[in-house]
Amino acid sequence: AGLLSVRQERRTYPTTAELGLTNRLSVSLMVPMVRVATRASLQLSNRGANLGVNPLVLNALGARGTDSAFFAQFDQALAQLDQQAAGCAAPPSPCAERDSSARWRSVRDALHGAVYGVGQTGSPFLPLDTSTAGQAIDTAIARIQQGFTMTFRIAGFDTSVALASDTLTGASFEQILLSPDPNGFGYATVPFIRNFRYRLGDVELAAKYRLLAGTHYSAAIQALVRLPTGAKDSANDLLIQSVGDHQLDLEGRLMQELTVGPLWLNVAVRAGMQRPGTRVRRVAPWDAFLVPAAATADLRWDPGDYVGVDVAPLVRLAPEFAAGVTAGYFSKERDHYAFQSSQDSIALTTRMGFATPASVLDQGTAQRWLRLGFAVTYHVPGVEGGFSIEQTVSGAGLVPGATVYRLVLRATRKLF
Repeated sequence: AGLLSVRQERRTYPTTAELGLTNRLSVSLMVPMVRVATRASLQLSNRGANLGVNPLVLNALGARGTDSAFFAQFDQALAQLDQQAAGCAAPPSPCAERDSSARWRSVRDALHGAVYGVGQTGSPFLPLDTSTAGQAIDTAIARIQQGFTMTFRIAGFDTSVALASDTLTGASFEQILLSPDPNGFGYATVPFIRNFRYRLGDVELAAKYRLLAGTHYSAAIQALVRLPTGAKDSANDLLIQSVGDHQLDLEGRLMQELTVGPLWLNVAVRAGMQRPGTRVRRVAPWDAFLVPAAATADLRWDPGDYVGVDVAPLVRLAPEFAAGVTAGYFSKERDHYAFQSSQDSIALTTRMGFATPASVLDQGTAQRWLRLGFAVTYHVPGVEGGFSIEQTVSGAGLVPGATVYRLVLRATRKLF
């Protein structure tokens, strides 16, 4: 038994330089520095514990010999049972030897996978020998051995499989996380500490054209290119938190402002196309917490396109000061992953011992969320400032219930 607590935080520090070429046209460059932080802790308790480390991983004295003898005897007994079944009439005629062999062989295969793993992966964990699951395994083995001896007169199968004898500790769990296949999961670092990192995000280049600039209404359009400059994340990081997409985005924006008396309404609509790229990922369903390094593959990745709408009705409380509420809606289509070749799929199947389609990574990548909040702005000639807080109130897909804080400072200078 245990309690895993994870808190992740992301801060983006964008620096934007915008140059007005005419009174309507401007170009800009935005360089973001991104800070991602993860605080995670794992508290393990012996109370109610039912899992321990596989004795083979710990190189426990005698465990390897015990398991080898167990499966050798099991295989020999099954071989003798199959010889008896050979004298039965062909199906669908009843045959106790054939039916028992099929059932017991499935138990043998399940135990072999639990002890040795499948493919090129190991099995770091096993039930405690004193747990309900461990006792159920011992009981099932005893019944099979009794069936061999009493029903089919096959002797020589009298050993048991080596289960975990001690509960899982924090130190042993961290060792398994860092150990490579087949004894562990091959992660690069231990995540159960407080850590953070600063990296360059995806740089943006944009051109904005002011369509209208009236007293009460103004509108502008913007074309934006988001470059793949963000630091790549690693499939070997547990509790991964990406700095940027590291792929090319093309985005268009329409920004409008309407002023009626003290009411100041701001509406921004944006839509983007995310260009295909590649990603290294451990191929497994999104809810798989621990995935062996053998599942790693370099995949084709086609991220979903997106659209967003932001509305901010503000009230001018003074010529320089305004306050109001905000609402933001965002929707993104599902990402699509695929192997770069059929050989990559075959290689993954060989390593894992079973086939896994790359499309399992598509699950949960479609996103939709709604955020509500409030904002205040202040401006004097040459300087503007703003602060807003938004809370995610609803969402679909893998959407965190995040609170977003924004602080904006802008200074305008005439160069010539």
